[in-house]
Amino acid sequence: MTCTLCKTRLEHGYLCPDCTRDTLDRLQGMAYRWKSLEEWLIPGRAGTAQYGGRVRRAEAPLPLTQEALDLRAGGGIVGVLEDWHAAVCDARSIPLPPRPAAIAARVRHAADRLAAHIHFIVLWEQAGQLAREIRALEARVLEVTDPGRDEDEPTALGRCVAELQDGTVCGARLYADMGRPVQCTHCGCPYPPETWLALRHYQPKPARPRQFEAAAA
Repeated sequence: MTCTLCKTRLEHGYLCPDCTRDTLDRLQGMAYRWKSLEEWLIPGRAGTAQYGGRVRRAEAPLPLTQEALDLRAGGGIVGVLEDWHAAVCDARSIPLPPRPAAIAARVRHAADRLAAHIHFIVLWEQAGQLAREIRALEARVLEVTDPGRDEDEPTALGRCVAELQDGTVCGARLYADMGRPVQCTHCGCPYPPETWLALRHYQPKPARPRQFEAAAA
């Protein structure tokens, strides 16, 4: 058996540990990605340091703005997340919980619920398709907020070591990009350059925060 996303050989399940962690990272950062698109809704606007945005040209073409609108609308990011959440609940024969009213809250709710089901998803035959669609969503957002990223891929710094309200370590992936501030896409913790050495020192050993243990099992 092989991973349905990267074709790594597996003993069981449908996603390898690396693809599982990547999918979990993307789900945990999706509410941030949705919010970051706000700065690109008006032609000529630029991303701000608050969202780690990169100044974009005032003459940026309209399709990028339209893409931001599409992704933030009811059929965009939230639609994909909610459809997959409904599919997971159906596959597990559990009731679908009520959805919040506001789209921002719906995005976070659906992403968090999917992340909570990650231990089931890795053993589900639809895991590869779900992971591909979540990866594609992130790529679409980055095409708007960070065009040209593939040409200048940031360097991985490690994982966020911030402690969350429930006492667990965040664990989301961090990347160094000299063109933008480094900020965790999940919890929002900032990491200015002077903290990078300390960040490396405090990386978990093995580098697998507690919430990733079930995903890699």
